[in-house]
Amino acid sequence: MESHQRVSLVIVIVIVCSALVTVLSARPSLEVEVEALKAFKKSITSDPNGALADWTSSHHCNWSGIACDPSTNQVISISLVEKQLKGEISPFLGNISGLQVLDLTSNTFTGHIPGELGLCSQLSQLVLYQNSLSGSIPPELGNHSNLQLLDLRDNLLSGSIPESICNCRNLSLFGVEFNNLTGKIPSNIGNLVNLQVFIANGNNFVGSLPASIGKLGAFKAVDLSGNRLSGALPRELGNLSNLEQLVLFGNSFVGEIPSELSQCEKLTNLELYGNKFTGGIPSELGNLVHLETLRLYKNRLNSTIPPSIFRLKSLTHLELSLNELTGTISSELGSLRSLQVLTLHSNKFTGEIPSSLTNLTNLTYLSMSLNYLTGKLPSNIGFLYNLQKLVMNGNLLEGAIPSSITNCTNLLVISLAYNRITGKIPQGLGQLPNLTFFSVGSNKMFGEIPDDLFNCTSLATLDLGLNNFSGYLKPGIGNLSNLKNLRATSNSFVGRIPPEIAQLSQLIVLTLGENRFSGPVPPQLSKLSQLQGLSLHDNALEGAIPEKLFELKELTDLELQHNKLTGPIPDTVSKLELLSYLNLQGNMLNGSIPKGMAHLNRLTTLDLSHNRLSGSIPGSVVSSLKSMQIYLNFSYNFLDGSIPDELGMLEMVQAIDISNNNLSGIIPKSIEGCRNLYSLDLSGNELSGPIQAEVFVKMDTLTSLNLSRNSLDGELPEKLTNLKHLSSLDLSQNHLTGCNPLRALQTFPP
Repeated sequence: MESHQRVSLVIVIVIVCSALVTVLSARPSLEVEVEALKAFKKSITSDPNGALADWTSSHHCNWSGIACDPSTNQVISISLVEKQLKGEISPFLGNISGLQVLDLTSNTFTGHIPGELGLCSQLSQLVLYQNSLSGSIPPELGNHSNLQLLDLRDNLLSGSIPESICNCRNLSLFGVEFNNLTGKIPSNIGNLVNLQVFIANGNNFVGSLPASIGKLGAFKAVDLSGNRLSGALPRELGNLSNLEQLVLFGNSFVGEIPSELSQCEKLTNLELYGNKFTGGIPSELGNLVHLETLRLYKNRLNSTIPPSIFRLKSLTHLELSLNELTGTISSELGSLRSLQVLTLHSNKFTGEIPSSLTNLTNLTYLSMSLNYLTGKLPSNIGFLYNLQKLVMNGNLLEGAIPSSITNCTNLLVISLAYNRITGKIPQGLGQLPNLTFFSVGSNKMFGEIPDDLFNCTSLATLDLGLNNFSGYLKPGIGNLSNLKNLRATSNSFVGRIPPEIAQLSQLIVLTLGENRFSGPVPPQLSKLSQLQGLSLHDNALEGAIPEKLFELKELTDLELQHNKLTGPIPDTVSKLELLSYLNLQGNMLNGSIPKGMAHLNRLTTLDLSHNRLSGSIPGSVVSSLKSMQIYLNFSYNFLDGSIPDELGMLEMVQAIDISNNNLSGIIPKSIEGCRNLYSLDLSGNELSGPIQAEVFVKMDTLTSLNLSRNSLDGELPEKLTNLKHLSSLDLSQNHLTGCNPLRALQTFPP
């Protein structure tokens, strides 16, 4: 009886426990998931838009960003896109076992991606794009057999791609661009048989592209640009029959471009530029009839352009520049009527520009610069009415600029410098309201500047230099209010420099040297407050240097040499504290070297030679030039006194010339500090005393030394033979005695 009662009691206990287990197992999910969501909210440190404000009351399925399975109320989706959330991703999200979508796009989450997300066995989409997540990609993510979308782009992730990711056989999109990932592309990436898009540009991946990539039959797009990948491209890429975009630019791939790429018949975008490919452009690429973009520039390709390329009627971008391509440009080019961008610059093309080029009426950018092209620009270039950039500089082009160019009313850039172009600037350029860059420098053009050019008020660069333009620089120049660079050096302009130039308030560089300008330097130039370079050299300018000129506090380069300027150098030169190059040689300047020059401590070159300067060389000025690296020239003046000891502080200067003055006294021992000197000329003064060998023996780089036409005396020092690089030595017309120690080198004039 007792035994029977005990058995009955056990059965009751079992039934009760079983019921209790059933009740408990029905709860977990909901309570655990709610707790996980609360933990996620607790990890948020900033929620400026109150995106999670309603995560406190009501049913969790009604919370913002949460979606539940209607039959079980289990959380299946957390989507909080562009909510400006800050904080970390809570590892407790791993407790939401039915989670299918986690999308935290465009927030500011930091910290690591929790490995616990690997417990979310139903996860199909993990999107953490555009956050600030760091650390490595958790290998636990490879547990997700249902994962289809893994987007980790634009974070701060490091380490390599875990091999385990290749277990996610349902993955269709994998994005990791713009992180700090390293290592190799997983060798078994070919296991991702459903992968359609792989975006991994902007990292530091190394090694070669694995051959297994050829197994990805569903592949449509791959972008591995901007990494450090190397080696040859696997020929297995030709197996990717569904591939539409292959983007591999900015790596170090080598070898030939595989002809097997022609088997990727759906390819629309092929971008291989910025690598080290060699050999020719495969003629088989002409089979890619759907190709719209072909960018092969900045490699080492050395063939001609295969005629088959001209079968690609869908091409909008053909960019082959910066290679070693040869041959002529075929007239068949004119059949690519969809072309919008054509860049062939920096190759070795020869021959003439085919007139059929003007059939390409959709062209917006045409660049054939830096080749060996001859002949003329096509006379009907005006048919290219959509053209915005015409870049033909650095060829051997002849003839005049076609007048039809004025029909290209969308032009922004005309770059024709460094050719053999003749004729005048065509009338009608004023019809190009958007023109910002007009460069015809270094040609053989002539005539006056047409007035309507001054209607191109968008111009930022006007380069007319090194031609034979003549006439006056007219006041209309002041209309070009957006001009930043005006270059008209080496022409035959006459008359005065128009003061209207002062209206060009954005001007940074003004070069008018080597013309026939006369009259004074316009003081109005002082209004050009942004001017950094002013070159008026080799003209016939006269009068004093305007003091107002030294209000140009941004000036780094001032060239007034070879004019007829008179008067003293204004002490206000001290205001030009950013000046690195100052050349006033070959004028008629008088007075002393202003002590205010001591403020010009950024000068790398200072040339005051061939003037009428007098007085002593101020030691304070010389000492302020201790950072000078190139050239100091005070020669051919009337300077007197001794050579200042401070000259030895110029440790980096390469050449010093203070010859042909009235300097006296000894050569100071301190100049041994000029250890970087290549050339030193102290000739044509009244220097006396012996040559102290120790002054020169430390000048290891000295190649030229001229001490002639002084009153030096004493023995010629033997130690001068230590100057191993010396190739020119002139000690003539002194009072020196003894044998020339360098006579065997024939460096001492008789």
